[in-house]
Amino acid sequence: MSALARISGCLIAVMTAGSIIHAHTPVEFLEVSAGKPASLVEHTVTLQSAFDEAKVETMLSGPHHFSQAVGCLDRPAKEPIAYLNWYQIVGGKKEATRRVSVLDFMRGADNTELTIESAEYLLSPAQRITTGAPSDIPEGLDYYKAYKIVDAAALNRTVEVTDSAGGTKRQLGKPLLLCVPTKEWHHDEFFDASHDRACLVVYGLDTREQQQKFSTIDQFGLNQLQATKSQWLCVRGSLLTK
Repeated sequence: MSALARISGCLIAVMTAGSIIHAHTPVEFLEVSAGKPASLVEHTVTLQSAFDEAKVETMLSGPHHFSQAVGCLDRPAKEPIAYLNWYQIVGGKKEATRRVSVLDFMRGADNTELTIESAEYLLSPAQRITTGAPSDIPEGLDYYKAYKIVDAAALNRTVEVTDSAGGTKRQLGKPLLLCVPTKEWHHDEFFDASHDRACLVVYGLDTREQQQKFSTIDQFGLNQLQATKSQWLCVRGSLLTK
């Protein structure tokens, strides 16, 4: 049995035993690109993740990054393709460090401990617009708060990242962020977290320059982004810490 099969089996076992993640969790890997928005959004929303004791009024600025689902580890990207716009959390309260246990596809069951600090980004489900109607948002795609990971060792592992244009060998670095589902209140709307234990571990990638313009639409409306570089890979995981 391959290492990936063992890790996948562990994830499935954890999901089954604790009803932690529904089987239709809509994304496994996302490539993250830094970008510049045509219109900078500055807006306040209210958030509450599993690490928040109460609702937190949060000022956002962005989007400064954009991510889309890709294939990796011989697993194709799930359809419909998931897209997320990344908004920086501005002036957030500094949080004490905490130890959490996370099982993900890259580090496996023997290396689950991470140390996190304050939240740095909100990931907002988005639609990418090319021609015609915008792409569908996958059912169950959550909002996420991305917490900074500290003192994590680099993996220094080569992976193949695949999209509609084919596959590219990339060098995977150290874990940088832990993204956990969050509840959001925005004006009169409430967005619940549908997979409260399904997280994303964000790893550094060898940087690849990009020159690409495209339009997206999310909860803050239509915007155009100029992607400048591909730099991170989000990897699906399961949050074991209660």
